[in-house]
Amino acid sequence: MAVISKSEDENVKWNARWITKKDPKTFESNGDWMVKKFVQSYALYFRKTFIIKNKEISNAKIHISGIGYYELTINGKRVGDKVLDPAQTDYSKIALYSTYDVTDFLQTQNAIGVVVGNGRHIKAYGYDFPKMIAQIEIEYKDGKKEVLASDGTWKVSHGPLTENGIYFGERYDARIEMEKWDRFDFDDSNWEEVIETKGPALSPEIMPPIRVVDTLKPIKMHSPKDGVYVYDFGQNFTGWVKLHVEGPRGTEIKLRYAEVLNPNGTLNFSTIRNAEATDTYILKGGEAEVYEPKFTYHGFRYAQIEGFPGVPTLKHLEGRVVHTDVEKVGDFYCSNELINNIHRNTLWAQLSNLMSIPTDCPQRDERLGWMGDAQLSAEEAIYNFDMLEFYKKWLKDIQLSQREDGALPDVAPTYNAKFYPADPAWGTAYITIAWYLYWYYGEAEILKAHYESMKKYVDFLKNNSENGISKLGKYGDWCPPGSVFPKRTPVELTSTFYYYNDVLLLSKMADVLKEEDDKSYYSKLAEEIKEAFNKRFLTPNGYDVIKMSPIDQGTGQTSNILPLFYDMVPQESKKETIQKLVNLITNDQDYHLDTGIVGTKYVFDVLTENGYADIAYKIVTQESYPSFGYMIKEGATTLWERWEKLMGGGMNSHNHVMFGSVDAWFYKYLAGLSPINAGWKKFKVKPYIVGDLNHVSSSITTVRGKISVSWEKASNAFKLNLSVPNECKAEVYLPILWGKYLVSKNGEEIFKDGKQEADRLVFD
Repeated sequence: MAVISKSEDENVKWNARWITKKDPKTFESNGDWMVKKFVQSYALYFRKTFIIKNKEISNAKIHISGIGYYELTINGKRVGDKVLDPAQTDYSKIALYSTYDVTDFLQTQNAIGVVVGNGRHIKAYGYDFPKMIAQIEIEYKDGKKEVLASDGTWKVSHGPLTENGIYFGERYDARIEMEKWDRFDFDDSNWEEVIETKGPALSPEIMPPIRVVDTLKPIKMHSPKDGVYVYDFGQNFTGWVKLHVEGPRGTEIKLRYAEVLNPNGTLNFSTIRNAEATDTYILKGGEAEVYEPKFTYHGFRYAQIEGFPGVPTLKHLEGRVVHTDVEKVGDFYCSNELINNIHRNTLWAQLSNLMSIPTDCPQRDERLGWMGDAQLSAEEAIYNFDMLEFYKKWLKDIQLSQREDGALPDVAPTYNAKFYPADPAWGTAYITIAWYLYWYYGEAEILKAHYESMKKYVDFLKNNSENGISKLGKYGDWCPPGSVFPKRTPVELTSTFYYYNDVLLLSKMADVLKEEDDKSYYSKLAEEIKEAFNKRFLTPNGYDVIKMSPIDQGTGQTSNILPLFYDMVPQESKKETIQKLVNLITNDQDYHLDTGIVGTKYVFDVLTENGYADIAYKIVTQESYPSFGYMIKEGATTLWERWEKLMGGGMNSHNHVMFGSVDAWFYKYLAGLSPINAGWKKFKVKPYIVGDLNHVSSSITTVRGKISVSWEKASNAFKLNLSVPNECKAEVYLPILWGKYLVSKNGEEIFKDGKQEADRLVFD
């Protein structure tokens, strides 16, 4: 069954009304934005019947939204395969709706059934109780049309889904199921009439939906104590479990979730903090039963059963992998298995945190759209997945979160004033990701749509700077080894770098949009910020931060990485600054990083572009702490929030993507693929032959077609194969290893000298 596309559905005239239940029960909350009791509230069950008399249907479609989440059936049949729908938004401003072709669902006598749960649409976040809106539009073969819309004539009830929330989990009592409640002949005389209510503006949901994308079988099970059984799925992921069970009526089964285990084999709940992460199912009895949640999700590798009637087997639980169903467009593989495993862990971490917004983590009492995490991993995400519509939607979330003074929050959508104003390393997501959408997809229209809002944000940055130095920092180079807060990188250095980044990118956007006055103004402002940055932080010993503050003692790798990335360093100081960085990495840290999430994003590019690709490779392939290899050696199947393996309470998620920026380096420098012009019209193929790496294979399906490259280094030959889409032009750099080259195009062998550039031959 097809989902109607935007082009077919952009002119909906809404006759429907938002509806909810009269006098719903009060939500339990302590009033804090992180709710201790986490929304222990029922779902609402809505239904409406209607009759189609003596007419043949040409086509029928339904537009629907239910917030927080909904599930739709018509005549007892599930409509669509979306879950946790609609995509999350700031419900005080907008909600998204889906449109489905339901022609084949309709008959003479019809019933619509909609279950609506909470999601984030709850009182604790300043919203309301579950509500829904729906409109069916029918066209008949005789040309007549009919519209059936949600209004005060619908009915509503409670049901077996008695509690639900994204942190709490679900409680489902199968004993009180209402058989055929979503069928025409169901007796709803005891159901209440709904009330019409206010609701947010509506916009079509264009981004890929959240779906169940895979099912994992557990690899083993153990029982750490009587009546408790722990399943290991061998992979940290996002979703839930599907339970298969048969037993006495009233049997209560608890399903609990965790990322890690205690030494005694029991679940370790420390990394989920206050999230209860528990699904409870009460059996109706007398037959085989199957249960999986509707309106919650969990981040976990391990699932625990308590209360199972008898002894379960591996067949009684399945893992359901759930995330926004973005299309995979990139592939990377190389001869170094550790790098392949880092790549694999990055993909799992990235997908685990695509839940209609780019979340920080999927397991604990947070799961917010932290903008710092998102902007740092965005380039990696774009190399691996089609992120265009996903990020378009999220940029709209950011735009809607902007205040009149131009301030942005640290998270989007945002639910609390405490997140204003953003640390510049977080707020930059707005401008940086918009630029990525232009650079990688050729989307100039996205720049146009957000240009005035981005100008407003940059003006806010300027108004909150002093002599060119940003005063808005809060987090900075977050999570360096051994710390949460930056140790050797001043927060104001990081903030000023991103102030420069945003002004520089805005000047480039002005150029694309032919806003010549703005281009001149922002280019000049960028130069002024760069000058102020160097005046404040540059010393004869590189970007040395000794005596900056009690917490910023010593010289940080990140302090030198950032200005090198944008060539902010004065020419006369560049050589010393590069050498300073190299010494900090090789001598002071024995080829390990001392960077947080910001420095890690840029360090590999900086080293490679400045002639130290081998050092970058050696850092990536370390297996001792702190390193990506250390995570894997300690059992990680996704990326961690911290460089350390922490198992106690606090900030220690085992499924975070903010360090996943390294994966873009694999594509850009090991495979050697990067665009020269926006939208890959012209691109560069410049692989770096480093360390023990003997072969790399990669492909990216771009907006202009599929680009594939592979190279192999043998004892006396270097072979490179490249596939270029018809509309593209490639600039190819071949390393000078032996000095003799055979080049073929479309199977025809040709000799071509090319031009020599340092240790490479360049073919255009």
